[in-house]
Amino acid sequence: MLLHVLMWLCMRTVFASQSEFSTDLESSLQQLLNLFTFYSKGTALSLGVALPNRTISLTSGHRRMYGNNVNDSGLALPSDAFAMGSTTKMYTAAAVLRLVDAGKIGLDDKALPHLDTLWTRLNGTSIVNVLGPQFGNVTVRQLLQMRSGIPDFDNMASRAYQLDHPGEDMGPVKELSFILPGQSFDCEPGTCGEYSSSNYELLGLLLAQQADSQAWDDYMQATGLPGNVLGEMPHTTFARHGSCQKYTEIHGYSAERTSAQGVPLDVYNESCTNGWTCGNLMSNGADAAVFVRALLGPGEHVVKAATQKEMLKTIPLTQSWSVGLPYGLGVMDLSSTIGEQTGSFVGHGGETFGFNALTAYSMQHDFAISAVANTENTFLVNKLMPEVYKRVMNATLPAKVESVIV
Repeated sequence: MLLHVLMWLCMRTVFASQSEFSTDLESSLQQLLNLFTFYSKGTALSLGVALPNRTISLTSGHRRMYGNNVNDSGLALPSDAFAMGSTTKMYTAAAVLRLVDAGKIGLDDKALPHLDTLWTRLNGTSIVNVLGPQFGNVTVRQLLQMRSGIPDFDNMASRAYQLDHPGEDMGPVKELSFILPGQSFDCEPGTCGEYSSSNYELLGLLLAQQADSQAWDDYMQATGLPGNVLGEMPHTTFARHGSCQKYTEIHGYSAERTSAQGVPLDVYNESCTNGWTCGNLMSNGADAAVFVRALLGPGEHVVKAATQKEMLKTIPLTQSWSVGLPYGLGVMDLSSTIGEQTGSFVGHGGETFGFNALTAYSMQHDFAISAVANTENTFLVNKLMPEVYKRVMNATLPAKVESVIV
């Protein structure tokens, strides 16, 4: 009888700790967020943690940092969407790889025939006449892995143009026009790794052409992703037309331009298209965490297991921005941000006008984290991520069970 009582007490303790840890973890993370927004003087932060059995969704700070009253737009809510910039690339890569899984395209196909029909319709001439004959040798894999050799359209000129024309929704033809004439390729396709959002605008054209879209903005990005996964992401949209205020109540602040008083530019009335399929994701942290866990975690919720393995074959970037960053098929190895070994924490960063984010999946512990802020201050999110990771990891590690001698 005594043995049964002791076993019951032991089991009761285990189940109680399992039910209580989520509340304790959520409280700990909320305190952490509040601390970060306090020291950043009001930055809004959205945090999502996707665990095997639940999702945590938290925010801190105000929707608007500057105004007559810092509280004039209220507190940020867990349901509020933020512009997540290049985090979009994971979603675009997933849509392309689902076409690969379906046998509609091949990873090592030449990209040209899969997108040139739509490009020619938009621009009146083949993309080869714009980027040069080397484009005929660029493969789908090279676009996904940042190894096409095509330079980034996202440069000082394109950013200045968008800031000067805040109401213009720039599509791929306009964006790629910012690649300087005579500089269409920085290397022969496949011979260098260079982070370039141009690759993902071209992949957007591929997706749109495969969907029989007549224009770039006819393509509905959600159609390329599994409906059951999207059903768990109720706060996710993809901006095509209109300012950020059309998609969110969160104001974003860009340090690229400031007022005479040193206040960063509020981009709330600027187009949120952000490079279309390379940067137009609107989401809260929770939805983004759910997506990256579905994409890279156990099961085949987004792509097949063999395709997951292909995604995770990273090669370090060799030139321009972030030399040495291991990049796979639409994913970055972000293990260094949490001080873990290579290959343990994979996802994507995102920075756009007024916002920045980090989103990744723990390959070892089966949880995902996404943190996003309404400023371009990458320091803040980079400091937050390892603190969140440690708390989540410690909370989810199996508790030590002491031997009971009866």
